Amino acid sequence: MTSRRLFLVLTGRCALLIALTLMSAQVSRAATRHYYLAAEDVSWDYAPSGMDLTMGRGVPLPWATQTRWSKVRYIEYTDATFSLRKPQPEWLGILGLVIRAEVGDSIVVDFLNRSAMPHSIHSHGLRYDKASEGALYLPGGAGGRVAPGVRFTYQWFADEGSAPGKDGPSSVVWWYHGGTDEPAETNAGLLGPIIITAKGKAKADGSPKDVDREFVALFMIFDELAGKDAGLFHTINGFVFANLPGLVMKQGERVRWYLLGMGNERDLHTPHWHGKTLQYGNRHTDVIELLPGSMATADMTADNPGTWLFHCHVADHMESGMMATYTIYQPQPCSSPIHFVSADFWKTPGKFHVTIKNVSSKPIRNVVVSYDHLMTPQYRRRPFENYWNWTNPIQPGQEQTFEMPGYPRGADSVAGWALFPHAVIFEDGSRWQSQERDECFEVYWRDKDHPEMPTLPPLQVEMNED
Repeated sequence: MTSRRLFLVLTGRCALLIALTLMSAQVSRAATRHYYLAAEDVSWDYAPSGMDLTMGRGVPLPWATQTRWSKVRYIEYTDATFSLRKPQPEWLGILGLVIRAEVGDSIVVDFLNRSAMPHSIHSHGLRYDKASEGALYLPGGAGGRVAPGVRFTYQWFADEGSAPGKDGPSSVVWWYHGGTDEPAETNAGLLGPIIITAKGKAKADGSPKDVDREFVALFMIFDELAGKDAGLFHTINGFVFANLPGLVMKQGERVRWYLLGMGNERDLHTPHWHGKTLQYGNRHTDVIELLPGSMATADMTADNPGTWLFHCHVADHMESGMMATYTIYQPQPCSSPIHFVSADFWKTPGKFHVTIKNVSSKPIRNVVVSYDHLMTPQYRRRPFENYWNWTNPIQPGQEQTFEMPGYPRGADSVAGWALFPHAVIFEDGSRWQSQERDECFEVYWRDKDHPEMPTLPPLQVEMNED
């Protein structure tokens, strides 16, 4: 063999070895993502505040008569014991957890049916065998009907057919929902999103690298009374009249919206954002069309601070409460000479305590603190009397615990307290005064696991003591 021929052979073998190594590396990077999901009978409130929060009034008739109904939801747990629930973003609402994968990953869903009726999970966009199809029809698969109290393991694969399009965004949304009796199960609440990220474009958790924040929004009319108006709830993620919490983003963030439609022939929806346009396909828009079972992905740059309306643009859907708000906030520095260290509003009935720290270099003589009530994450109201005036001195670097004078009317029903430093008078007679009403706020929740709020919802002003 000549030296030139030997060189070519060795070069070819090296190239083959490099290619096999790269292929092996790609295979090794593929993950198996395991989820533990239960179907559970729950009570669901379409308007937990009891308010139309877009207009600052009560939920209108005919829906005000009853907003709480029996539903079935997909609930995520941390492991196969199904004993510890996994926290979910509050904006998901009635939707089940976000199931994620990068192209090439396998998805294993350990499903436990805790409902009183048979259920299943049918996925869109993924590759599966007959057993994991999760749909009941002839010829049937084992996962098409899971009896109450029974478990089934679904195995799905995110192949190239699950991936975003060639010129599309780095991730796309698909559906999963009940498939034993799909119309009844989706109307009951068995729905959730699957997000698939392109190969090489995902973070460790499967979310896209080129996005700062993601939201999923389901537009659907739930029917509780066989078509009667009082039972038709025109919802975004299971909430009406702007009761959907958590659609909050920071100035400058790259935000991806995943839009889903489901329901009946009346579920023709047109999500519309006030205050911003989005990149959708090859165009800019602020309205996107959805049909039942459809899925869409659009990108927004959060660069217009404010609280904006997000709603379906179909006229009678707007009138029926298919409304939410989203907020773009701009972080503001806190200039207050006091910080809230802790607060207790529920441990001892009728006694509220707040601990404050003097973070200035001067002794404080007098502190004035104001407060708002959070009845739900989206329902913020201001009591008729909402100022506390404390005169105990606080030295620099020291903490002081104050008891709130009096007992505000309706305090037992408050879910959270928003505290604000209003004014500070120093021993030398100088004064600090807040310049913005919400400056340096701190929120304390009855539910200790409630997520922190980077900004507050719009204020619903209580005009008088009645």
